[in-house]
Parts: sequence; C-alpha cells; structure tokens
Amino acid sequence: MDFNYWEQYYSKQNAELMPSLFAHYVADLLEDRKVDIVELGCGNGRDSVFFAKQGHNVDAIDQCYNEICLLINQYQHLDNLDFRCDDFTDLMDSEPYDVVYSRFTLHSVNKEQENRTLEWAYRNLKKNGLLCIEVRGQRNEIYKVGEAVENEKDAFILDNHYRRFINFDKLCDDLRNLGFSLNFAREDKDFAPYNGKNETYIRVIARK
Repeated sequence: MDFNYWEQYYSKQNAELMPSLFAHYVADLLEDRKVDIVELGCGNGRDSVFFAKQGHNVDAIDQCYNEICLLINQYQHLDNLDFRCDDFTDLMDSEPYDVVYSRFTLHSVNKEQENRTLEWAYRNLKKNGLLCIEVRGQRNEIYKVGEAVENEKDAFILDNHYRRFINFDKLCDDLRNLGFSLNFAREDKDFAPYNGKNETYIRVIARK
C-alpha cells in the first residue's frame, strides 16, 4: 500500500467531506437497524462518521497514523465510533460484525492481501452479515494506464500511485468459494461520479 502517498493525500483533505454514494446505499440497505460496522481503510473518515451519526457502532481502520490521530481528536465526542491505526489486510480476529465495509481499498493492495482480507471478512461477520465492496475493476477507464508493476498482474503506477484492477468475475467466484452469497454484484457506471467524471466501478454486496 502507498503509505506515504495516502499520508500526504489525506493531509490535504477536509475532514468534513460528505459521505460517499456507496455509504448512503449501504445505509439504505440497513434500513432502521442499528448494527456493528467495521470500515477497512477509512481514509478521511467520512463514511465511518456518517455511519456513526446514523446510530451504528463503527470501528474505522486505516494505516495512516497522522490521519487517524486527527480523526480521533476531531470525533472523540462520538462514543460509538472508534478509529484505529492498523493494517486492514492483517487483522486479528475480533467479535463478529454485522457489516464489513470496503470502499476503494481492495485495489490499493496486492492479490495476496486481498485474499487475506476477504477470508478475514468471512470469519469475522455474523451469520447473515454483509460484506460491502466498491472497487476499481478491469472495465475502469484507467485500467492499463501508467507503468505496469513488475511481477504483479493488473497493477499499475499512475501519478506515483499504485492501483490494482480487480477482475469482476474472479472476485465474485472468490466470494462464493468462501461461502458468501451475492445479493448484488455489478460492474457499471453511476456508482461513484466525481468531478464531472463517471467512471466504471465494481459494487458487490455479499451475505455470509
């Protein structure tokens, strides 16, 4: 993972950014239930803060120490929100969650780390719990743009930033092989328009 890239990126961000469309989508799925959520790679915290303000109990994990310290200080008044500095691809097992939430994080790690993360998610979800993924796939408009990463399939460096583009069918097969059922799985536009661009992304809701 590009640790230094993300430290610099988030140092320039406004911590009061609005939650993503994916966070709203997942919140709608939960309806009025109050659940236990873990966000894997929370970044500037916008989606974790949103879920906490909705009344959910949220663990928010990211490797960017400076950003996590800032978020802990800024949101210490929310007693249902716990920010933690850790590697989301190498977590210890915990009390099970109702939701494991991963937005734009699996494309920032290699395939081995992805596999560990998906396996951890299955083990650490309650029965009928949801794994919610949004990620860049191989239909994304910048796939194969940039410098190919040596000895890694479908990974590229663009603007000094690592991205690995997920194969949609392989992701779905991997989830099913772990024991998940797929409530929703699509690679399409309109999931995450940003700054006038409407790129193609993968969105998956998998149930244990």
